[in-house]
Amino acid sequence: MFKPLDSTKVIDLTSVLAGPYCTYQLALLGADVIKIENMAQGDWTRVGGKDNNLNTQYMGSSYLVQNSNKKSIQINLKSKKGQNIVYELIKSANVFVENMRPGKADKIGLGWDNLTKLNKQLIYCSISAFGQDGPFSKRGAYDHVVQGMSGIMSTTGTKESGPTKVGAPFIDYSTGLNAAFAISSALHEVKKNKKPIRLDVSMLDTSFLLMANMVTEHLNSGWIPSAMGNEAQSGSPSSGLFETKTSPLLLAANNEIQFNLLCDALNTITIFNKNKWIDSEYRKSNKEELRSELQHVFQMQTAEFLETLLNEYGVPAGKIRSLPEALKEDQFKYRELWNTIHLESINKDYKVPGIGFKVNQSSIKADKAPPKLGENTKKVLQAINFSEEKIEELIKENIIR
Repeated sequence: MFKPLDSTKVIDLTSVLAGPYCTYQLALLGADVIKIENMAQGDWTRVGGKDNNLNTQYMGSSYLVQNSNKKSIQINLKSKKGQNIVYELIKSANVFVENMRPGKADKIGLGWDNLTKLNKQLIYCSISAFGQDGPFSKRGAYDHVVQGMSGIMSTTGTKESGPTKVGAPFIDYSTGLNAAFAISSALHEVKKNKKPIRLDVSMLDTSFLLMANMVTEHLNSGWIPSAMGNEAQSGSPSSGLFETKTSPLLLAANNEIQFNLLCDALNTITIFNKNKWIDSEYRKSNKEELRSELQHVFQMQTAEFLETLLNEYGVPAGKIRSLPEALKEDQFKYRELWNTIHLESINKDYKVPGIGFKVNQSSIKADKAPPKLGENTKKVLQAINFSEEKIEELIKENIIR
């Protein structure tokens, strides 16, 4: 079993997506992640998703995605007694993660200064929309807002369609991965220097780094990217999207080797004048003519046939698939990214994601179902020496649940 973080205790005061996805990565790597949830409905993703059966059990599919292998405790953080419980948890923790707007953690007594007085080797990770400083720092945001503000959407769509949002909340997920990487690095640093570390992870920063090539090019040369639609960023006329007899095909013949291989492949099914297009500058200056000739060949064949043919010749190509089509491919099955867990409250099996890499040819999978709301409150408090009587008293006072 690959559990490099099995001696790491994480106090998780995050909700929704980026924060929980960060701590989920840590949990999959063996960390003991204690998720603190509010006294109402907990993380609101518990009632988010398309399966009403899950929603009624406060186990919505949006919650299932990133909360396996964790523990759940409910604490009233508006109360002094609730805050004191967190202080006790912090004393034996390695990591504290929060994703509130900057300044809110301080208001409820859970800021950097307070917690690092209790634990001199604490890793304190804050995940936010824009970071802990700067003129936007106090703002909240969601994935699609940051997509727009970062400039990413200025490069999508076409002049006719206008900016187009990326469908999946990829900035949220990338920010979670960024934070997990930061925490994993900080754990090594703490071992060396024995000092607390403050991590500041921003969705906007992450989005800029997701287009690091464009940002770097602009900062150094002044180049301004524009909407590229479905064309390759390389600008190669023999790359991008082409229509076929069945569905659109994306291919990448960006360099001389790939273009020559493309010509060789096409000459097995038609007569394609390779010599006419041998010069790369000629191809660029006559881009529309070349694309028209390629399109004429492609539209006579199916996307499936062309994908197979071009890859056999070493030209990267793939037809556009729907999500169900992509998941039916053997490639998805071989990588074993998702595995089955059993939810006892519903008596049904569900699929959840694992971690995004293999170790020694094996996948890293969730082995515990996401916790029910407040499922572990008593056991977690007992582990830090709260008596049964004290726990019952706190329940009656509505401090915990």
